[in-house]
Amino acid sequence: MSSSDNRSEYRKKTCVQAFAADLTDSLDIKCIIRDVSNGGCMIVASQLHELPDLIQLIPEGFDNPLSGKIVWRKDKMAGISFLAEDSGEILDRLNEYYMDIFLKSDADEPVLLECLARPLGYSDRLAKYEPRSK
Repeated sequence: MSSSDNRSEYRKKTCVQAFAADLTDSLDIKCIIRDVSNGGCMIVASQLHELPDLIQLIPEGFDNPLSGKIVWRKDKMAGISFLAEDSGEILDRLNEYYMDIFLKSDADEPVLLECLARPLGYSDRLAKYEPRSK
């Protein structure tokens, strides 16, 4: 952690696809989780301005959403603070999910994460997702 960084927890750099949704589940926005800790994460998306402050975040590989609060926004980036008690295991859950993918893959073939079956929560959102026109 740099001296100018006032985070209290280590952040792991990631590139995980996810959906951010409002609490009524009427708005889904595709996003990328760029870094994550047990207490929060940073997401990148082109339509962050459409999201309210309280959101659900559904990372690829998760069946259930994580509750969070957007604590800052800048251009196409936002910082999320996790609200749910079960979010403390997010790093372990992401590591486990991707480790399972790599263990099941053929060592001689590249792993194409886009082609793998996604858990129900993420795949349902992906199936109904329609990009919003600008």
